[in-house]
Amino acid sequence: MHPLTKQLLLALALLFTGLSTGSAQDRLRVVTTTSDLRSLVKAVGAERVIVSNLVPAGERVEEYQPRLQDVGILKDAKLVIRAGPGIDPWFDKLLARNAKKNGTSGIERGEPGHLDASLVAAKNDPLLVSAGFARTRRASRVSAPNPHYWLDPKSADAITAAMVEAFTRFDPEGKSYFESNRRAFLARLDSKMEEWQSRLLPLRGVPMVALHDDWDYFANRFRLDIVDTLAARDRSPPRRAKMREIEKLIEDGKVKMIITEANEPHRHANRLARSTGVKVVDLAGTVGGLPNTDDYIAMFDANVNALVAAFEKK
Repeated sequence: MHPLTKQLLLALALLFTGLSTGSAQDRLRVVTTTSDLRSLVKAVGAERVIVSNLVPAGERVEEYQPRLQDVGILKDAKLVIRAGPGIDPWFDKLLARNAKKNGTSGIERGEPGHLDASLVAAKNDPLLVSAGFARTRRASRVSAPNPHYWLDPKSADAITAAMVEAFTRFDPEGKSYFESNRRAFLARLDSKMEEWQSRLLPLRGVPMVALHDDWDYFANRFRLDIVDTLAARDRSPPRRAKMREIEKLIEDGKVKMIITEANEPHRHANRLARSTGVKVVDLAGTVGGLPNTDDYIAMFDANVNALVAAFEKK
């Protein structure tokens, strides 16, 4: 090929890329509270967005303590996407600090630049939990269930649809781009859903104990049988009576494995494993919570792999 022809084709390619995705200055600035939402934003927005995340991968969003620099992350953001006021209650205070320092910018609750993923998920919530949590104060939910709705992969359908709508509000020219990315992502997710359902089929009816009730949505989607939880909802360690109760279930063959979560204390689960031989399975509750869980689909891949490996291990 003639050198001038190559240069012309390269110039056209760069021009097309610039028109399709825009420069870094023109991209939509998005801030998410969790790594799971960040992964979904990247899947849909790709090159037309710049996304920053607040809670580091693997940390519990409920327990996050905002840093001084987080206000700087919110500066100039056009859109924020949160897990929900019942999950990231600290985010409202952070928004207030940002407004005080940088002025209101349309990302406050109720504004066009504020997307609450829990309200979106609540419309098709099979456990009817996230709807209540979207408006519940943290202080009143010590013993209430925890709506980790993102651990149901089907929740991504409604959440990504809301993202397309929100992105298009700020970037109308990108609508078809966002819709195309969403369709491609959901096609991959649906294909993986069939695989995950098939691989987890032998685990249906296998009694399990989870460290916390964070896994209700995951278990409901894949029809896993979590018969009890080890620790209380307020994160306090299990009492001796609870440990004896779980140990008796294991000895009677009514519990085959214990689900733990990365970056959570494992000592009580490990103690039961040592005394009874029960299998402990460490799962990622968020994107990036374990190695090889760098995006939303990879997180489910890793969790399914871990459960199947524990079940098949003799």
